[in-house]
Amino acid sequence: MNTYKITNITNLAPKRDRKFNSVVDIEYVDGRTKKTIKLKAGDNVFLTINSLPLSTHRLRIKKLITIDEINVTQLAKSTEKPKPVKKPVVVEKETIEPVAQKKPTTRKKTVEKY
Repeated sequence: MNTYKITNITNLAPKRDRKFNSVVDIEYVDGRTKKTIKLKAGDNVFLTINSLPLSTHRLRIKKLITIDEINVTQLAKSTEKPKPVKKPVVVEKETIEPVAQKKPTTRKKTVEKY
């Protein structure tokens, strides 16, 4: 069983291309059932199967997806969530400036005579 990383690269196509930002259907057989994955532009999926189906090879030749074979350690690294980095707290002295009061504006109404 091999693990493959399949990435939809239609977001990298030229803007006027008819396949720009399109959803790609990846079909594969799991046991005796045929399954389909809808892959949005820029997303990737990890698939563990014996061999890739012909439909994925066709999509790769059309340059709609990229396929990378990865091992178990690379899979573990890519699926784990990154830990948030704690930033040191820096306290700065605030300067208090007097608030200037604004004068209320009065508007004179002008009437035009015809």
